[in-house]
Amino acid sequence: MKKILVSLLFAAMAFTANAQVTIINGVRVPSGYQGHIEYSNLFYVDGSNTAMDLSTTHGFYYTPNMFVGLGIGFHGAPGDVYLPIYAAAKYIFNYRTKVSPTVQMKMGSFFNDGAKPYVDLSFGFRFASDRDFAFSIQACGSFYAPFNVTETEWDYVNDKYITTTERRNLSSVGLRLGIEW
Repeated sequence: MKKILVSLLFAAMAFTANAQVTIINGVRVPSGYQGHIEYSNLFYVDGSNTAMDLSTTHGFYYTPNMFVGLGIGFHGAPGDVYLPIYAAAKYIFNYRTKVSPTVQMKMGSFFNDGAKPYVDLSFGFRFASDRDFAFSIQACGSFYAPFNVTETEWDYVNDKYITTTERRNLSSVGLRLGIEW
């Protein structure tokens, strides 16, 4: 049994090493493993502030049009940091051209004192090369479930603790730049 597994492993390695790269109209057709890094400049829907988001997604192209993967992000909000963890799906409408429209959706949870729902939807363009590399620019919208933040501070004038509760809404719209390899 062990010899069969080792033989299958070597056969799989040989197959992937000899896999042919398909190029159409000077564009490498997406296939197999892909990694993405994306930076977003965000504006909160309630108009209060701006934020930045940095995320990385890793997965596979199951067809030349469809990418599915998992990722983690870093959402830098004023005064705090949130970590979204998500599953992502990306669809390329015309992978045979250097510039093609795309749509991407991320769904998961964000963490900072408990898990809360997170959804992100973006539309944009993918600029491909003849190598395994692409650049993207997208308009994005992110929904972070609103939550309460309770803070307790010492009031030196009245000599007692004061507790305040603030409703925080991180939902935002923005512009996203990405690199895929």
